[in-house]
Amino acid sequence: MTSLVATPPSSPPVRLDSLTGMRWWAAFCVFAYHMANLAPLKGQAIFNFGYSGVTFFFILSGFVLTWSARPETGARRFWMRRFARIWPAHIVALLIAIPVFYRLSTLDPDQFWIKPLSWVLLLSIPLIQGFFTDSTILFSGNPAAWTLSCEVFFYALHPLLMRPSLKRMRPASVFFIAAALCGGLLYSLFGAAQIPSPIARLWEFFLGIGLALLMRSGINLNINGGFGYVVLLIAPIVYLIPTLVPHPATSALEHMMPVVLAVIYACAIFIAASADIHRRPSGFRFPWLVKAGEVSYCFYLVHATVLYAVLERTGFILWSPRKSIAVWIGVFCAAYLLAYCLHRFIERPCEARIRSWSDRRFS
Repeated sequence: MTSLVATPPSSPPVRLDSLTGMRWWAAFCVFAYHMANLAPLKGQAIFNFGYSGVTFFFILSGFVLTWSARPETGARRFWMRRFARIWPAHIVALLIAIPVFYRLSTLDPDQFWIKPLSWVLLLSIPLIQGFFTDSTILFSGNPAAWTLSCEVFFYALHPLLMRPSLKRMRPASVFFIAAALCGGLLYSLFGAAQIPSPIARLWEFFLGIGLALLMRSGINLNINGGFGYVVLLIAPIVYLIPTLVPHPATSALEHMMPVVLAVIYACAIFIAASADIHRRPSGFRFPWLVKAGEVSYCFYLVHATVLYAVLERTGFILWSPRKSIAVWIGVFCAAYLLAYCLHRFIERPCEARIRSWSDRRFS
């Protein structure tokens, strides 16, 4: 049975494990996108779609933060919690990345990812590199961390946005969703919807906020979470249409692709979250998948470092299909093992200690 239902707005938010599971698939898609630089597979065009996993992350971030927002949680307490969540693992991942992406010696022009060691690294420590358009700065330190720069900007805004929004959730949800779609369409028209910039990606965060406010106002679906997979599978199909069917109409679709994919991801999140609210079955809630989702942040942080460390040693090789698959498996296993250690020994304990201190300090 599938139906639109309303739950009391005052109901305490439940744990949405399906979204944690979904987060893993988004991280894996980004990994697959970057693996084209090392061991491209036949039909690699489909993996280019993986870049949109970043869009999913930004929407999900807005959703999760808004879903769990509480009026009694002050801004300073919120900011310290987010600092505890992302910064310790970021710093360790940065230290691991520096030897891979920087050199003091003469650079090899074929190794385009290696840069001379310079002061711009300092900008990546507080995660402000995303506000620069120079790619040397934007992708400084750990190149994957440009998305964290966007997240820090979103975190700075979120408590200020929640103060009025939690008082009138349904009107606020309409505002944020409308603002997100209008912003996404406007950026898409100018080809800027996926620029790696906090301002340019704010519309995706707004979409997640609006979606969560809509659900907190009592609107959700009584639906099996497995339908979320059906919706997600639409995304790569839609992504490939302009390539497979060249036409002026599909060219227009290509220009609007960031918004189209964002709407698809928003629908999938809505379905998966609804399934958790109603305790319906969900293919995103398997224990192994939830655990992988918990590790996904660290996996995202280190996957490119592992990939380019391997690429430096192998060089650009046109691997056979079997060898390419073997390289994929090897890089994946190495990245996941490193990510698990980072999650287990840095991310979790540091977050717990910092949150414990900050909750006492700002309670």
